[in-house]
Amino acid sequence: MTQRMDISSGAVPVAIIVNEIPPYRIHLHRRIICEIPEIRVWTICTHDAGRGLWRSEVPADIHPILLGQGQPAAVQQRKIRYWPREWRKAGRIIRWMKQQRIRAVIMGGYNDLGRLRLIHWCRRHQVNCFLVADSNIHSDKARGLVAMIKRLWVSSVVRKCDGILPCGTLGKAYFERYGADPDRIFFFPYEPDYELIRNLPSDVIENTRRRFQLNPNRRRIVFCARMVDVKRPDLLIDAFIRIADERSQWDLVMAGSGPMEEYLKQRLPAELRERVIWTGFLDDQSAVSALYRLSDVLVLPSDYEPWALVINEAVAAGMAVVASNIVGAAAELVREGVNGHTFPVGDLNELTDCLREVTDDKRIDAMKAASKPILEDWQQHNDPVKGLRRALRAVGIFQ
Repeated sequence: MTQRMDISSGAVPVAIIVNEIPPYRIHLHRRIICEIPEIRVWTICTHDAGRGLWRSEVPADIHPILLGQGQPAAVQQRKIRYWPREWRKAGRIIRWMKQQRIRAVIMGGYNDLGRLRLIHWCRRHQVNCFLVADSNIHSDKARGLVAMIKRLWVSSVVRKCDGILPCGTLGKAYFERYGADPDRIFFFPYEPDYELIRNLPSDVIENTRRRFQLNPNRRRIVFCARMVDVKRPDLLIDAFIRIADERSQWDLVMAGSGPMEEYLKQRLPAELRERVIWTGFLDDQSAVSALYRLSDVLVLPSDYEPWALVINEAVAAGMAVVASNIVGAAAELVREGVNGHTFPVGDLNELTDCLREVTDDKRIDAMKAASKPILEDWQQHNDPVKGLRRALRAVGIFQ
């Protein structure tokens, strides 16, 4: 960590500490750098991509410092045997922050020993620290002794931070439960590159349609997530089977990969297999966006989903949405009966009823049309760059 910055411009040095750099984070960091010229941003990446599937390079213009190559966060971050390494890594970051005279830290998460050390150090050395997390009150299900330990731990973290940057209202409620001052909570939602989705070239859309042989005369439901238990692709498959006969003009697109994929294919009745398209993992955001633009309804039936960026992507593309009621982004961007529905987590009957309603020929186009204005209205009050600016202003980083 030998990189230095030119502080002669007077810009305030700020470090954004993240696990990994997925494509959406590149877009957000570029926005921050462009739209808050009063600060000089460094992106410190402590781990590799958890699933190692994104092919995008980390661009130099977000000023990256890569410390965790070969260390996937999803596999290693919380395991006790890696705690000494995380502690040492935090020490390297602290030495670098001293050299750079960092004034504020935007801390992504609080779930490893290194991050706890950094938060504590910021508090002791009067470096403003803001906690970014997609924690969601509906996912806070600890009980008994575990709940007691978690309360002590999370409350301590919250007290040491100068502000909390949750994604939305369910995140705000979560941190208020652990003692966060409502006046020091600033919305900082994950977001995709909305302009990429809205202004996708027609040739990209057409190439994607041909790639997956999507019939332009049919309607489509999309699942876009890993094929793992917690995402509940099986629940969607079962619901689709139930409505398939009465919705003969609808197909199902399963976008993603994972250990459940073969099981799910075998679960389908033979007569429906031609109506289900399996794309595999899509590492090109343009292809994902094109798939949304070519489809009608996004379904996310997860049992656990603190935020879910796919909801933002879907409404930007003008899709209706059906999601389980624990999904953080759905609480912000799905209006019941207007642009979609939420259903009780794990409830196949309710999911089936929701699908039956949104796929009604008399309702689907109105629901799709409602998504874009709902997103635009929500963005007016929940823009992440505006939220970060308010947070930095609240602690006197600039006026």
